[in-house]
This record gives sequence, C-alpha cells and structure tokens, in this order.
Amino acid sequence: MRSTDYADELTDPAKVDFPDGGEGRLELLRFKQGTVAGDEGYRFSWWMDGRIMMRPMDCTEEQFLTLIRDAVTKGIFSAEMKQKIVDILS
Repeated sequence: MRSTDYADELTDPAKVDFPDGGEGRLELLRFKQGTVAGDEGYRFSWWMDGRIMMRPMDCTEEQFLTLIRDAVTKGIFSAEMKQKIVDILS
C-alpha cells in the first residue's frame, strides 16, 4: 500500500483503464492532513504514466460503473456504505 504525507492507502485501489493509456482510480484512504486528518474517505483520481494528474477524472458512465464494480470487488466500500448506496437508489 502507498503512503504519502497526505494519506495512507487502506486497500488496493479500484481501477479503470482509459483508451489514452491513462487510468481512473477510486481509493480508500486514511487522511493525514487538513480538516479530515485521521478520517477514512475516498478519492477519485486520474493517473498517467504512474503519476496522479492534478485535474479531475473524466469518465463515461460505463467506465464509472467499471470502477465502482472493481471497488466493490476489492472491498473498498464498507457494508454500511453499500447499504447507504442501496437506500439512495431505492
């Protein structure tokens, strides 16, 4: 797992590959800085050549669903979080 001054990864990130060679990620992190220091949370990010891009991740609906599916498979979402998503969709 990666660890930076900003946060620690708590699981392997969910990933989706983009046609341009980039990658979208959904990461479960424990934050180390700012108002969320000590909290767990999620980061959506866009990566190129193994480096995070300082721009938002743009993706299609299908790419987003692929990313969410991978996140569920990798256990990124807690049971409570999954139930909250189900409640929202109901």
